[in-house]
Amino acid sequence: MKASILNDRRILVVNNQPADSMVLEEEIQRAAPNCHVDKAIHYENAVQLFITYTYDLVVLDSLSFRSSDFLDLTANRFPPPPVVLLTNGYLDLGALKGFEKMGARICFPKENFGEIIPFLEGVVRYENFPGWRRLLEDLTGLFRGKMPGWQKTSQFELKSVGGAESIV
Repeated sequence: MKASILNDRRILVVNNQPADSMVLEEEIQRAAPNCHVDKAIHYENAVQLFITYTYDLVVLDSLSFRSSDFLDLTANRFPPPPVVLLTNGYLDLGALKGFEKMGARICFPKENFGEIIPFLEGVVRYENFPGWRRLLEDLTGLFRGKMPGWQKTSQFELKSVGGAESIV
């Protein structure tokens, strides 16, 4: 099993439903046993944790108490951590656009908790990558083994971006 990029990271889960937070923590711990997960069910506790620690990722329930206030707080930290916004069927498109303008980069439906680990890994992995970089990384993986020597004949070479390894 390949080591998760979430290992040795610190994640804050802000959700007023303790059961949801526990399920999410279990999913993360199963994939990344060395990941530290802090959970907050009250706004004041979430703010205190956020002020005290530096987080690599924040998972925020869109229907939590004062989620827009907390999202605003994350946007004002430098550098701001990526925020995964958990949504459900009750959130309309206008609300999602509002959260996006406030700094939420990603929205993930609660109904798909079983698929959240690869999603969270992608958020962390590609946080500092421009969109074209992610596309090229995906293409590199696709071509590897199918077109022997394509990288050697190509004049195109990617260098490290944001501390990430070169992909070619």
